Amino acid sequence: MFTFGKNKQLFSKLDDYIKVTEDTLKLFAEALVYLLENDLDEHFAVMAEKVSSMESVADDLRRQIELEMYQKSLLPETRKDLLMIIESLDRIPTRAETILNMFLTQKTVMLDCIRKKMIELLKLSIETYNHTIEAVNDCFGKMKEVNRLNRLVDSNESIGDDLERDMISTIFAADIETAEKILQKEIVLQLGSICDMCETTLDLVVICTVKRGV
Repeated sequence: MFTFGKNKQLFSKLDDYIKVTEDTLKLFAEALVYLLENDLDEHFAVMAEKVSSMESVADDLRRQIELEMYQKSLLPETRKDLLMIIESLDRIPTRAETILNMFLTQKTVMLDCIRKKMIELLKLSIETYNHTIEAVNDCFGKMKEVNRLNRLVDSNESIGDDLERDMISTIFAADIETAEKILQKEIVLQLGSICDMCETTLDLVVICTVKRGV
């Protein structure tokens, strides 16, 4: 079994990184709900810009962590596992930023008939992300909850897939131009991919947990 007790400074930075990503996803959710309830305006643009700034801060912290990993007494296999988890986790706030920027650049107005389900998928995505963060923390700690959280994330990913399919069917049944259908479909898929990325990260966490128990 490998331990992290000698690398408290490193994992203090990891805590800082996780906190920034949590704040980024929280603001992303607030911004997207605001957009779906009010449409595109200056307030949404300001929120989106703040999400982008916070994502940049998270990127800087991630790079600091990766650099420090090579300066600490971590076994190569341990370093590899941690890097893979952090890199996988980092794709989630990046995807959140991408979604908001799609609205800003494309000026897409989602169909009224799918907005409630968009918010439902958003809430599911944030819940799944929170489970993922909890699992990452547990992997670096007592390793008692990873399997339970993995089951929750897997279940949420399946629910998210169902919501995606339902919304995409509604989009393509709507009386709007084909180009607009494609844009709206892509946004739904981008939002749904957050659950997919959480599942991918959990797979890595499970592997790391098993190795820690050996």
